[in-house]
Amino acid sequence: IWGSRYLQRPAADVAAELVHLKRAFAPDHLWFADDIFGFKVDWVLEFAAALRAADAIVPFTIQTRADLVSPRMAAALREAGCREAWIGAESGSQRILDAMRKGVEVAEIISARERLGAHGIRVGFFIQLGYLGEQLPDLLATRELIDATRPDEVGVSVAYPLPGTPFYEQVKNGLGAKTHWRDSGDLTMMFHGTYTTEFYRAVRDLLHAEIGVQKLGVAGSAPSYRQARIELDRRWDSLVGREREYRNAAAALTRTGHG
Repeated sequence: IWGSRYLQRPAADVAAELVHLKRAFAPDHLWFADDIFGFKVDWVLEFAAALRAADAIVPFTIQTRADLVSPRMAAALREAGCREAWIGAESGSQRILDAMRKGVEVAEIISARERLGAHGIRVGFFIQLGYLGEQLPDLLATRELIDATRPDEVGVSVAYPLPGTPFYEQVKNGLGAKTHWRDSGDLTMMFHGTYTTEFYRAVRDLLHAEIGVQKLGVAGSAPSYRQARIELDRRWDSLVGREREYRNAAAALTRTGHG
């Protein structure tokens, strides 16, 4: 049933658990592990009201979708105590988002980041590299998205073909030696993507470096920021200039049915 239905408990019940946690353990911060927190503004508002009535606001982190972050939702999340929200941005390329069947527009990702930031909520982007058919312009569009929106953090992974999904059916014949995602941090491709694993790791490092350079700019260290910006642009130019060296010949064969 992944992706087709969800279970939403009453807001008062979840609030009661948070009240207990605060009184029993006094946590500094909480992480709601749900793939999508809240869903509906009224649920979040009811949750916030219950917490405030019990004097039990605790800063928390959530995961959500960009298209759910309306102006009212952003305000409601802040009211409930949300301090950080992670969004499955995945890509700055609308072509790739459509191929993933995300149902989200790049413009919605940009708006969500702006709305959450306006309420003092830190924003993290989950970025996914290597989706089937992704090309260099798509990767550069992701860089542009991060440069334009300036999220506070990014988490980068490579596309994972989950059994039972159309994506898995597309690539299952081209799966390599790695058949299970035991360690997402190693960014090892499980199928023949456009580029090799080494290329995606290099892009991952550069995307993380983008965040670091942006933080230098926010800190107001002009000379350090300029130097870091020049060096990072040089690294991007070098990788882009050599991208053909990293192209995966097996990917073309897989797409044409000969691999």
